[in-house]
Amino acid sequence: MQRWTSGSEVFTLILCLLVPTLVSCSAPRPKPQAQPSPNFVLSESEWTFHSRPGTLVETPNFRLHTTLRHGLLRDRFPRFAEYAMIHYSSYLTALPMPEQPLRTFVLANRQQWAELTQRLTGTAAQTFLQIERGGFAFNSQAVYWDIGPHDTLQIAAHEGWHQYTQAVFNVPLPVWLEEGLATYFAGFTWDPNSPANNPRPIFRPWSNPERFDTLRTIASQGRLVPLQDLLNSRPQDLIRTSSDSTLGYYAQVWALAHFLAEGADGRYRPELQRLLREHASGKALETLLDALGPENARRSLAARRGPGVFASYFNADIAEADAQYRAFVTRITRPGARQFMVQGKSPL
Repeated sequence: MQRWTSGSEVFTLILCLLVPTLVSCSAPRPKPQAQPSPNFVLSESEWTFHSRPGTLVETPNFRLHTTLRHGLLRDRFPRFAEYAMIHYSSYLTALPMPEQPLRTFVLANRQQWAELTQRLTGTAAQTFLQIERGGFAFNSQAVYWDIGPHDTLQIAAHEGWHQYTQAVFNVPLPVWLEEGLATYFAGFTWDPNSPANNPRPIFRPWSNPERFDTLRTIASQGRLVPLQDLLNSRPQDLIRTSSDSTLGYYAQVWALAHFLAEGADGRYRPELQRLLREHASGKALETLLDALGPENARRSLAARRGPGVFASYFNADIAEADAQYRAFVTRITRPGARQFMVQGKSPL
């Protein structure tokens, strides 16, 4: 089955925007979800990267290539990646699993990562090599290097969403939602009741202090970007202005994902679920054509920004939605709300 393929432009440690080419929109064949188990590893074998010894770890949904030899990250990554996949495909609504295991690389240092990045991304490598920490997803492959267990895994949770949608979705999400959900799915803690030597991650979308604190700051300073502008923005455009603008963008799309999931008294959640299912299956093309007409639908899909998708699924009155969104941000950043976020709980 054909899939849509995307390149990426990455300018901060977890930026990975997708620039799409639309192809077949036939519905993907769902694959039974992997069930949680003490050990997701199916097999391990030797793998060599530029004469450096490594390991190929196969799990139900990943082919993990790593030059890590020992340690927490090496031990926890396969399990973490599988739980993240289950989370992506079930938390908001039932979505297909990948039909083939996804190639993922976790390298011991940045030098190895840079060498592999040049090999995998070709002429796009110079863009990716601007990354200072972490990794990226490109053409359904993810490439990371070790920056410490927690930070590497948090970036993998973010970029793993991009890797998942690149592999599974027949119609790409608009950038504001693609990036909003990547930040939404990045929050996690460890289950205190799981074994200490093999802990289970618990994914909690609210558990993201960096995004919350940035959102609270820009909201208190009256610097929230209007929804119309947010829907039209891309991080690679904002980075030319300042890194603060980029961080503000990510904080706002993180809040927008939460708003659509549980704001406005739950008004938008069913449509968010429908949007995700239809973009995965390809039916979104039909929805957008009916709502926008051929020319506007084509323009919206090609640009992957603007109010077209938002208006088609959520609310054609962008001014009304903007007022609801601002009220939501005010509520979730009120004094005392942070204590709920720290616990991974909704401040609502």
